[in-house]
Amino acid sequence: MFTLKTRKFFEDTSLSIKYILKWSVLAVMIGVIVGMASVIFKSSLNLGTRLLASLTETHLVYILPIIGLFMSGLITSTFASEAAGPGADAIIKAYNENWGKADIIVVPIRLISSVFTIVFGGSAGMEDPAVHMGGGIASFVGDKLNLKLTDIQKITICGMSAAFGSIFTVPLAGGVFGPEIIYRDDLDYDNLFISFISSITAYFVYAIMLGQTRIFNFPVPLEYTFVPTRDILLFIVVGVIVGLTSLLFIKILHGYEHFSEGLSLPPYFKTALGGVLVGVTALIISPYILGSGLSLLELITIEGKFTTQMLFLMIIGKIVATSFTLGSGASGGVVVPSLVVGGLTGAFLAQVFNFPYPIALISAGSVGVLGSAAHIPISMTLMAAEVFGMELIKPATIVCFIGTWIARNDTIYQESYVSRIESLKAPHCYDNFEDK
Repeated sequence: MFTLKTRKFFEDTSLSIKYILKWSVLAVMIGVIVGMASVIFKSSLNLGTRLLASLTETHLVYILPIIGLFMSGLITSTFASEAAGPGADAIIKAYNENWGKADIIVVPIRLISSVFTIVFGGSAGMEDPAVHMGGGIASFVGDKLNLKLTDIQKITICGMSAAFGSIFTVPLAGGVFGPEIIYRDDLDYDNLFISFISSITAYFVYAIMLGQTRIFNFPVPLEYTFVPTRDILLFIVVGVIVGLTSLLFIKILHGYEHFSEGLSLPPYFKTALGGVLVGVTALIISPYILGSGLSLLELITIEGKFTTQMLFLMIIGKIVATSFTLGSGASGGVVVPSLVVGGLTGAFLAQVFNFPYPIALISAGSVGVLGSAAHIPISMTLMAAEVFGMELIKPATIVCFIGTWIARNDTIYQESYVSRIESLKAPHCYDNFEDK
């Protein structure tokens, strides 16, 4: 009896060691590859931004989105329609319905079309496209290594986490992002370990090759200290407002997407129309709403030079411009615009409540809108700590979870499933996957 127990112990230990070694090697490999892909993507964006820098300082800044979105729509409609719109939805759908398998041709098409969208002033970010590319690259590697379909699913999660963790320079949040984003009310705990390995590896590759260890180049004010008697009730109220803001964002984005799909026009004309509307919105409100908006987030965090009325208008303007951009089918991401909308909301509320530490509201609002809209409160809480500092994780936690509860019945990522149970019931392209 003792011998049988001992044998089983050693067999189980051997299997565990083999599993850990196998997935550690695979996760590190994916982290290195996706980290380098993130470097190429970011470098392409930096190059495009420098080439168009002189034009963005003229009145042509209102015309550029038309050109960029037209080219984005033309490229995706010609070569890979899956590369249109926000990128995370496509890879989430592949994970839940196709065992994570994605067409590798989408990766370069997503990169090129997203560069046109963002560099030319479309209101979109780089993280969703990066997540799509990361998942697509990982899926391709898994397929070439002849991994079984369930393992391709796991390695796809690694690619998504690696992309988010590297391009956002948040390795801890990136490690949770992949397992959290695919479900609205659940978390893929089985893949947390390998996701962290891939995200941290990709972050190191990205940081070493680009010399960039954090997404913001400006110093974050650190004078804030969380005082429970002063702050808990305040941030509960902020969480409710942030949740409602995220719901407004979701409804307008999907509303314009539905409207655009109903137009009897070629895809590139739809995106060009979106570019026209983006330019008009910027002309009416402010050119600050163009592009990803990271520079705007820097302005409100460091300088705080905008009036209360202007902040409110830019909240609406950024939501509408992002909806016109991504709802039209242009390739890009919703992550950075969500952060900017949340940051603007926090800055607006800091002035309304006359709060002495605007950075606390800006940081909590920033991660709160994205956490609520995408149902990823854990990732965003960690991101608040990595980007803004540990002291700001407390208000961010309150806002993220309250906001997510407010927006619990809707999500900006329509392809995410409610839970793992619902995903298991979904129709997959390979029903008998053991035969693969």
